Amino acid sequence: MRILGLDISGRDKFAYTVVEAGSALEQGTASAADLLKVIKKYRPGILAVDSISELMEHGRIVVKALGRLPFNVEVVEVTRGEDNVSLPMEALVEKHFKVVRGRLDPLETSFFAALLAERGLGAKIKLYEEETVVLIKRVSSTSPGGMSRNRYMRNVKHRIRDLADRISRRLNEVGLDYDLFFKEESGDITSAKFVVYARRDLVRRYVKPLKSSDVVIRVFSEPVKSYGSEQGGRYLIVGVDPGVVTGIAIMDLEGKVLHTEARRNLPRGESLRRIYQWGVPVVIATDVSDVPEYVKKLAAMSGAVLYKPDRDLSVGEKSSIVEKIGYPVGTSHERDALAAAYKAFAEYRTKFEKLERDFGAVLTRRQLAEAKALVAKGKSIAQAAAEVLKGDREAGYTKVIYIPIEKSCKNIDEYNKIMINALEYEKRQLEKELEELRSRVSSLSRALSDSLWRDAKYRELQRRVEDLSSSLKACMEEKEKFAEELMEIVLGLLSGRYRLYREDEVAECRKTGGALCSDISTVEEAVSNGVSGVPVGLVTRYKSKGYYIIDESKRREIAEAIRKALAEKRFDLKKLLDEYRRRLPG
Repeated sequence: MRILGLDISGRDKFAYTVVEAGSALEQGTASAADLLKVIKKYRPGILAVDSISELMEHGRIVVKALGRLPFNVEVVEVTRGEDNVSLPMEALVEKHFKVVRGRLDPLETSFFAALLAERGLGAKIKLYEEETVVLIKRVSSTSPGGMSRNRYMRNVKHRIRDLADRISRRLNEVGLDYDLFFKEESGDITSAKFVVYARRDLVRRYVKPLKSSDVVIRVFSEPVKSYGSEQGGRYLIVGVDPGVVTGIAIMDLEGKVLHTEARRNLPRGESLRRIYQWGVPVVIATDVSDVPEYVKKLAAMSGAVLYKPDRDLSVGEKSSIVEKIGYPVGTSHERDALAAAYKAFAEYRTKFEKLERDFGAVLTRRQLAEAKALVAKGKSIAQAAAEVLKGDREAGYTKVIYIPIEKSCKNIDEYNKIMINALEYEKRQLEKELEELRSRVSSLSRALSDSLWRDAKYRELQRRVEDLSSSLKACMEEKEKFAEELMEIVLGLLSGRYRLYREDEVAECRKTGGALCSDISTVEEAVSNGVSGVPVGLVTRYKSKGYYIIDESKRREIAEAIRKALAEKRFDLKKLLDEYRRRLPG
């Protein structure tokens, strides 16, 4: 793997060294633009620096450029060791390479930084958010004026919309999660922004940058943003009102409002980063019964429970709730989000209060907060308390209680009573859940049986449809064939080729004789029996209901053949008789 060591060298200058397998491939000092050419040329897997804060302060242009590359580059701060403790670069070089320097110059720093990173030293730095931005925007430098401007803006609007639709379809096909925002100016769409929740190198497999005469597509990662330290120990109920302007309201599990805000085109990742600085979201709430997709995905990303009201809250209800809380909000979006959060808190308040009454004497404030979070996520009160106590025991926590000796038995009895009540409550809940599960299993079994029956019935009907389709096809073919034959017969009758005979015109020729014979089947048979009639079977084109349709030309041909055969037969018989007479005596 190639590693790029980097250090700041004066104003807008960077000392760099490209290292592979312990050897320097290239070294020098370059501007940001030239450095980017070096990075594209060698495609390093790691960027090694001695100070990330120095890079962020003086090399912001490089950080931004790295976020637009078609490949990912990991950033390693080589001076950061275990427990987040930083060591001087000179001390690390002396320790690992036995090189003593009072102070390293920028080129030496870049070289040794690359070597240290190659040895696996230092700490990886999260330089970019775990998101990729796909930005479609018009080219600002080409904007016709006068009469052509409106037509130009319409073309750009449709072009941006078309490209956004194509990218949406592609991301949906490959299953990548994203948010999409459109920016408008004076009613015209000027840009579309996708925030895709995937690495940049993965996104670029499906979405390629583009630069044309009217629009550009840029694919890049944004540097991490800092909003202050995260409050990991606090659990939150968060109300969200999504839209072009997204409102957020944050409450703790005591019902205290901590913060509200409203921002335009706010991606889910950005929302979560703003929420996490206040604590961990346990419940994500909305003020409408048909939950917006934005809120569903936000709850899924944070692992929080999704709360929705039974019906949409009216404007009057939301205003009344906010007035009751007494927290000042600046926009209607904050008002709607705060009303949603409060409705969710009101839903859980009774359980929270019961938890405090039943277990407030046993659980610490921290444990109560954790138990409330578990209750919000669907645990029973007893289960939540038991899991919190069990977790602390497994983690090695010991709770020391100082009590007077004469009251020890009384306290133990009270504790045991509380635990017995908790276990009985949990038992009742489990029995109820068991009954519900049994009912559910029974219902699913019936549904499965119905489904199997429907599948069998469907297959039977499918076979019947196939059989009927095959029969219909055969009937249609027979119908077409019959129609062709009928047309031929009609034309034959009209042209004189065919002639219609009644059934009584066909005779038994061996007895009575006739033109058409029903008791003779071949010409030879007719000749041998001395019958001059034509076998009707040889010339019948069609027979139906007492009538024959006879091929008249064929009948005449066969009749002529029979006549000749009979004539020849009579001639041979006469010749034979004359010969016999000649041989008789005098």
